[in-house]
Amino acid sequence: MNKFFVTFFLFCIAAELQAQGKIVVTVTNLENNNGVCETCLFTNASSFAGKGPPFKCAELKIQNKKAVAVFDAVPAGTYAIAVFHDENNNNKMDKNFLGIPKEGYGASKNKLPFASAPEFNDNRFEVLPGNTIDIHIRLRNL
Repeated sequence: MNKFFVTFFLFCIAAELQAQGKIVVTVTNLENNNGVCETCLFTNASSFAGKGPPFKCAELKIQNKKAVAVFDAVPAGTYAIAVFHDENNNNKMDKNFLGIPKEGYGASKNKLPFASAPEFNDNRFEVLPGNTIDIHIRLRNL
């Protein structure tokens, strides 16, 4: 009887993992290898706009002006990614006195309006059960 429950439990875990997806994010156009690349995954427009916590974040090491993140076990759903190059490791995107970013930034579909912050709806994508999504983000450096 114990073998049955163990087998059933392992089957349930395997089924749950198959129902989740994977996101591989490649960030390019970093100006240098200094600091880290902060990459966050969001599930809604409010959190994407900074009015709530992200779903998951990763602090990426930069090599050859490029960074790669892998988000495993992502439930099926709609997401958007925001990223910035934290060159001085101060855990925030530095801006000038006009509010213009001094560090490179990007979003999942590279939809970056010139005079405003990226929008969730412009950069959203779907994760389906068991799929791997490859996202290529080219940072904008002003």
